[in-house]
Amino acid sequence: MPEKHFWTHKNHIPDGVGYGQFTRGHFLWIAASVLFVIVTAVIYRNAALAERYTILRTIAAVLIIIEVIKLVLIGFSDVKLTEYLPLEICSFAAYFIVVDSTFPENTITPLMLLIVFLPAAIMAVAFPTTQSLPSANFYTIHQFVYHDLIIAYVISRFISGEIDFSYLGVWISILSTLALSGIVYIIDVMFNRNYMFLRGTEGNPLLEIIWKVTKGGIAYTGGLVCFCIVMIHFFFLLFVCIRWILF
Repeated sequence: MPEKHFWTHKNHIPDGVGYGQFTRGHFLWIAASVLFVIVTAVIYRNAALAERYTILRTIAAVLIIIEVIKLVLIGFSDVKLTEYLPLEICSFAAYFIVVDSTFPENTITPLMLLIVFLPAAIMAVAFPTTQSLPSANFYTIHQFVYHDLIIAYVISRFISGEIDFSYLGVWISILSTLALSGIVYIIDVMFNRNYMFLRGTEGNPLLEIIWKVTKGGIAYTGGLVCFCIVMIHFFFLLFVCIRWILF
């Protein structure tokens, strides 16, 4: 029964119990994610300023708490903790959310959250790395809840008109992302890891396309960087158009 694998890490999960990609189980999680984001965004938009700050800081706190719980659980298992340090792209999203919720009037982190981290979180929900696990597994639940919180946070701020758009902000976001990627890439090489998908696709269908086009290796990393720069511009223009339509 899948229920007995609630705490089982993907390194130890037997074949045939995963919820899979774009299956009934996956679509149920996506539907729950969409509902959660909509409800959170509506509540946030109708909240007073003090209540909005409380919502932002609560989401930030929950993100850090559930990540610590995951790391503690891994620490008590025989899975190597170094393989799951919080150095993924959406881990940095949580750090930026902590800063953003602490200083909600700043103009730098909101735009970066919108055009860099929001697309990454949406991709994580659409192409989850927990496909080999049951729908009711702790790590599955963690992945969806974690990314749903990121999406809900950013969407709430966006539809409430709290994100300032500037093309300078686009390049600040790009340079910040490149700086983070450079640091993480050095860590990847030193410890033979693959945080932020910089050295491999981890089975992500979208990144597999980049891998095939670039033939892998350092060319893949360069291709991923170029892809991200293009996509950051694309999402900037997309959200500018959405803002123009909505507001």
